[in-house]
Amino acid sequence: MLFVLSLVSCGSPQIHAPVFNNNKINGSSATSHIVRLGDTLYSIAWQRSKDFRDLAKWNNISQPYTIYKGQKLTLVAVKKTVKTPSYYPKQKIKKTVKKQSVTKVTSRNKPPKLKLNWQWPIKVKKLEKGSAQSGVVLVGKPGELVRSSEGGKVVYAGSGLKGYGNLLIIMHNNEFLTAYGYNKRLLVKEGSVVEKGQAIAEIGIDNKKRRILFFEMRRHGKSISVVKYMPQFRG
Repeated sequence: MLFVLSLVSCGSPQIHAPVFNNNKINGSSATSHIVRLGDTLYSIAWQRSKDFRDLAKWNNISQPYTIYKGQKLTLVAVKKTVKTPSYYPKQKIKKTVKKQSVTKVTSRNKPPKLKLNWQWPIKVKKLEKGSAQSGVVLVGKPGELVRSSEGGKVVYAGSGLKGYGNLLIIMHNNEFLTAYGYNKRLLVKEGSVVEKGQAIAEIGIDNKKRRILFFEMRRHGKSISVVKYMPQFRG
């Protein structure tokens, strides 16, 4: 069953919990997306369960990944076809052999990997399964501040993704992103660099008067188990 919650946010009545219906975005389809006001490459990748680097590659978009309202983005890899001529003139083929030097890759040559040490974004009183798609709903306490689970950069801050309410998406490295939804208000802006444990939002409230946070993790654009990476939950 699809888990549905609602949240009262600043300046708006009720915002409902995640409802994923990617094919009903105006002008978009399963293979393309029309950029709307407030969209970022990261938010589109998140909404469509894609890796933002793949979207950038498929659409020839370079850093800092600027996109424009009304722009049509492809959501699938484009296959390039090469036409071969039916006639080849006879040519003498001269074979050349090049000796290639082999460089051994040692641990010193490899770039250091960022070791991530996750923490729960709130003091979790109760953990519930989120939507049928992914993510979890964390039940907290009144007035609690939401904190970044690790250091990173805020790549989306807004309420443009249907079903997430006031949402933050943080990129931690080339692999991991986390999302924090249903917030009452956001405390950081898009583009901000945040530290682990830094306050980034104020927890929201659902129709049962509970203080809740929707929390989700992605690795290479795909949803992963929050419980697998977070410290053991002892609620």
